[in-house]
Amino acid sequence: MKKIILLLLSVINLFSYRIIQTHAAPSEASFQPIFSHEAGFYHEGFSLLITAEEGTTVYYTLDSSDPNELSTPYTDPIWIEESWIEATGEEIIIAPDDEGNIPDPTYPISMIRTTSLYWMSPKEDIFQATVVKAIAIDNFTGEKSEIITHTYFVHPLMSELYSFPIISLSTDINHLYSYEEGINIPGINYDQNIDEKGIQQAIQDRYGSLTHPGQNRTGNYFQTGDAWEKPVFVEYFTTDGNRPIAQHAGLRLHGGLSRKYTVKSYRLYADDRYDEEDMFNYPFFNDKNMSEYKRIILRNGGQTYQYTLMGDALAQSILKPLTLDIQYSSPIILFMNGEYFGIRNIRDRLDQYYLATHYDINPDEVTILTGHAFLDEGSLLDQAHYQRMYSFASTKDLSIQKNYQKMMTWMDMDNYIDYMIAELYFGNVDWPQNNISYWRKSGGYHPDAPYGHDGRWRWMIQDLDASFGASWGTTQATQNPFDRLLGDSWKTGRLLIELLENDQFKAQFVYRLTDLLSSVYDEERVVLMVEDMIELYRDEMPDHIARFGYPTSIETWESYSQRMVDFGSERPSYLKDYLETWLNLDETHNLSFSYQPEQGTLKINQQTDTDGSLVFEAYQGIPLTMTAIPNEGFHFTGWYVGDLLLSEQETIYFPPTESLSIRAQFAIGDRPDNEDSLPYLGLIISTSIITLGSISILTILVVKHKKH
Repeated sequence: MKKIILLLLSVINLFSYRIIQTHAAPSEASFQPIFSHEAGFYHEGFSLLITAEEGTTVYYTLDSSDPNELSTPYTDPIWIEESWIEATGEEIIIAPDDEGNIPDPTYPISMIRTTSLYWMSPKEDIFQATVVKAIAIDNFTGEKSEIITHTYFVHPLMSELYSFPIISLSTDINHLYSYEEGINIPGINYDQNIDEKGIQQAIQDRYGSLTHPGQNRTGNYFQTGDAWEKPVFVEYFTTDGNRPIAQHAGLRLHGGLSRKYTVKSYRLYADDRYDEEDMFNYPFFNDKNMSEYKRIILRNGGQTYQYTLMGDALAQSILKPLTLDIQYSSPIILFMNGEYFGIRNIRDRLDQYYLATHYDINPDEVTILTGHAFLDEGSLLDQAHYQRMYSFASTKDLSIQKNYQKMMTWMDMDNYIDYMIAELYFGNVDWPQNNISYWRKSGGYHPDAPYGHDGRWRWMIQDLDASFGASWGTTQATQNPFDRLLGDSWKTGRLLIELLENDQFKAQFVYRLTDLLSSVYDEERVVLMVEDMIELYRDEMPDHIARFGYPTSIETWESYSQRMVDFGSERPSYLKDYLETWLNLDETHNLSFSYQPEQGTLKINQQTDTDGSLVFEAYQGIPLTMTAIPNEGFHFTGWYVGDLLLSEQETIYFPPTESLSIRAQFAIGDRPDNEDSLPYLGLIISTSIITLGSISILTILVVKHKKH
């Protein structure tokens, strides 16, 4: 641990201090306590002075509870110093009897058992900050000021102690750990779900049996909704100790089954019920051009909390070049009521407020569905819209182009294909029966509307814990995701099967997958990103492991992290083989493209080339989309195989039947616009092989539409 005994404290000038300005809530008095020291990082202890207007009394707390007239009155400076919680190995179980309740509000919450299984007492002493909350109360009228909160971190090497920013959450201990309402513990909602057993037996079973019937979806930590949202004060500290966020907010538990684990995930709600600030105004993610968030998640690593802690965050980071709705991530160190609470990841919450800020949509006009059309947020009419679309896909022949074109007005095919490929690449085994979410803006189809406003369904990435070489399930690079889709009857996975009946969709899906395997999912790119994130976390893992016991050791963490490296290097070749087997793509052709790069560029499917030559592996009978893009001062004259002109159109669809050398030709100047030089529009190119005895003849059929 990074514990250093401070041998010498400097003398602090008690009469020289800085006044901290804080906005008072409209419903509170304008006067407020003034702290002599800003919240933040300090290298040595100091005396904290709190002053207020004459005729008022200041009351304060050091246990994170809100002060009132029954709290300690401020009379003398408060000594703030480096503080550690001794790891005694003791624990307290919150139960309905007096012996099991919290001894006093200052009891270290790190020693309170928070789960029915897998809990471990801290292995080493725990670094502790000092949370000071103060209120000024008028001696005559009883009028109360705003409660002012400052958290102080004191350590000789404080500026070097953590490589991540810090979020400090402070709230009354009962909101977290009381038997009746504490959101961090099994509590009353666990015990009430034990059939025909007394409370004492329930306590014994809770910690002695892994097969207890209440261990899964019961417990205080599984309660949801407004009734289980708790008030909390949120402070965000940058790595140099500045505090850009200091505001009241709402706090809830976050997650599915991971709520029962020792390491919890939390959700923070910015809301004017708590504070004048109804947004978290800070750019949490360096590579995202946003600084306003209605809700954020402090994620524990989900199902990988005991293995890598970062699998989902890393997987979604890999997807950033795509236009998918993903959860960005930024690791932080969490302090809860002043105590070190390990590593968490700040994440976006993909909800109506996320969509409102990202797409400039009224949140009341957004519908979000999960699973197979379960309404999460929004309109029943939109839910019925999706159900009609799915029914259409299931009952109509999508190989008929007009039926497929109808589907294209209901769902964004580009988005859906990228979404499906992402899930298939990572081999998510907790999908598609779970962790699937999609949305649309209410109303009809508007093809010319801005992205996200056209009324089509789009899919969002949710929870990739059970993938990417994770420790549970068949999530190694060798896992075949297509077998999973074919072998199970989940309706959410059947939509892809139906769409693949259409040749246009099939071609787009096949070539998009192969394109992405050589770009977004390229072995070198993915491995480098994994290694970079391992290095990012490495220095912080020992403290986290010592606090929670998970992962069980730094060696265990390194081993599971290496699985992601192996996955990244091996997955593309396996997935490509599985795709070819699944769709019977048993014959490939190499198409060699050449052109003058100073005159233009080529785009084959989604792959753009600027080098002047490109070899593309194409599948028998699966048409490519070939686009020639002339540079300024040039125009495109045609696609050629030898001297044979295939087309003068810049974009054509070409189903190869053998390996060919194709030349894209450009010329100087603007393209002539006359009958002789541009006689045909709307060319469709198809190829086939005619076999006469032992002779195979390549034929190229050119269907042309005369310009009028």
